[in-house]
Amino acid sequence: MASITNARVVKIKGENEISINIPASFLESTMGEEVDASRFNHAVIIFTPSTRIIKIYPSKSDQVARIEVEIGELTPDFLQDVSSIFLETSIKTLYSTGVCFTSEACLYEVYADKMDLPSHISVDELKNRLKEIRGVSNVKIDFLSPDKAWEG
Repeated sequence: MASITNARVVKIKGENEISINIPASFLESTMGEEVDASRFNHAVIIFTPSTRIIKIYPSKSDQVARIEVEIGELTPDFLQDVSSIFLETSIKTLYSTGVCFTSEACLYEVYADKMDLPSHISVDELKNRLKEIRGVSNVKIDFLSPDKAWEG
């Protein structure tokens, strides 16, 4: 019988800083058959407080861009417009939230490995393209790295 999920219990070590060892075979199963997990030295850990779910995505570099789009007025074409920009600019995403409503705002977040960001478009150009979408009120792009303080 085929399984729906892949799970493993791992040991958590440490007090002030936690260390979790994840077997390479487990990571490889999340990336497809042709991928060697040893090529990935970093991972981004994404926690969604509303669902209490933690997601781990291997990354090729030690920096991951978090692109946060604040939506003042959600339009029917919003997701199509955002998707078009990412396709046109060849940005490969690790994860996107979909449109999420928080108590303060309506947001859309995307995470992308810095190595997968194309060199032909700057961060400012990407911000400006996203700000041009009807209904978008603000765009914030920052880079997460192991030496950057934990946010949350």
